[in-house]
Amino acid sequence: MQPPALKTGHLSKFQLETLFYIFYALPKDVLQAYAAQELYSREWRYHVELKLWFKRAGPADGVANNAGSGVQYIYFDINSWERRLFNGNMNQNITSGLLSEDDVRVQFPNS
Repeated sequence: MQPPALKTGHLSKFQLETLFYIFYALPKDVLQAYAAQELYSREWRYHVELKLWFKRAGPADGVANNAGSGVQYIYFDINSWERRLFNGNMNQNITSGLLSEDDVRVQFPNS
């Protein structure tokens, strides 16, 4: 007996770690694209050069907003499989390498 087919609407109910698993475990699969789209809807952004997912850190992420310290980011560490505060070189403009939401949106060829 086959399990029921996964519908893209189910992705909105998945935990964050499950979405990251789908994204990294299913390269070039349509589910990878749908997982990326769901991550974008949850305010995560993919950095092309670093090949990591980033999100602006806030109080909900356990990061205090320190006035004057600039924007802080958290990223999903695929080695430890957890969210971490990004301590990389902040002189590089991290936002310049992030894909736009339009770049991630699943598009179908015209038939």
